[in-house]
Amino acid sequence: MSSVDDIWHALDAASEDAITEWTLGLGDNRGAPDEVVIRLFDVPRRTWQKLYFLYRRDVPSGVLDAAVSHPDRIVRLAAAEAGNLTPAQWDRLTAATPTEKERAIVADLRDEAATRTPWVTRGRGVERPPHPGAAPPATPAEIAEWAEAVEDISPDARSVALWWVGALHDDPDAMRQLAGSPKLLVRRSVARAQHLPSDVVDRLAHDEDRVVHLFLTESCDDATPEVLLSVWSWWSGSFSFPGRPRNHPNFPKDGLLRYTEDPDPRLRLLALTDKESAPDLVDRFADDPDPQVREAVILGQPR
Repeated sequence: MSSVDDIWHALDAASEDAITEWTLGLGDNRGAPDEVVIRLFDVPRRTWQKLYFLYRRDVPSGVLDAAVSHPDRIVRLAAAEAGNLTPAQWDRLTAATPTEKERAIVADLRDEAATRTPWVTRGRGVERPPHPGAAPPATPAEIAEWAEAVEDISPDARSVALWWVGALHDDPDAMRQLAGSPKLLVRRSVARAQHLPSDVVDRLAHDEDRVVHLFLTESCDDATPEVLLSVWSWWSGSFSFPGRPRNHPNFPKDGLLRYTEDPDPRLRLLALTDKESAPDLVDRFADDPDPQVREAVILGQPR
């Protein structure tokens, strides 16, 4: 057996932490042969982060070709969400997608990729403007008029932030005005801002729509620990915003032992990461009734 094969077989006994670090490092290695990178698609995977290398702008075409035709739907959808595909690769991906529901997701991701590529100055999750010279509303009255014209969407609709709201992200008064809009898409668009005044963050953190909370934790560096913990309880992450909300700078690092008895298993397992966590907690959680808590004990960290 070659030394390369020895490495692959050694992964079978490696910790989840080690597998993640190894696959991320190899996937980011520009000198790795295509056939080696392609093998990463079949590495045991319990967390989506191991496919993050597909977000590289310089992923070799051969790797993307393999991704769009891979039998694992997670690999195919990761390639789609990264959005670095040629028209021919998008077509092959659509052809390789077996269900109508998944094809609809691929179509949405293809449209989103087409809209985000030309406008490099906008933030992630924000649509491109209709034309290069497009200008956002300039006065409170104009902002109110544009917001009123936005169509209503259902809470389960996929959302990309409105380009004109994105253009106003650095205007705190505009964000205050728009955060109170009755239009759900407008509020979701505000939540995509990298920075927001504290009163706007608080208002969005208490919004009735939980996707507003999600966008806030993914995009806004000012999201509060409370909303980060809330979103953590139901959201396991995406390729578009890898690691969020867990790797957000405001995610709590102390005081997590209070979740030891929490009925929510995703909050309960956070107690394992508290610096004051004792070995007896690991033993106790090894027999936890929820499988994801037991798995966290085996892997050594929450997902």
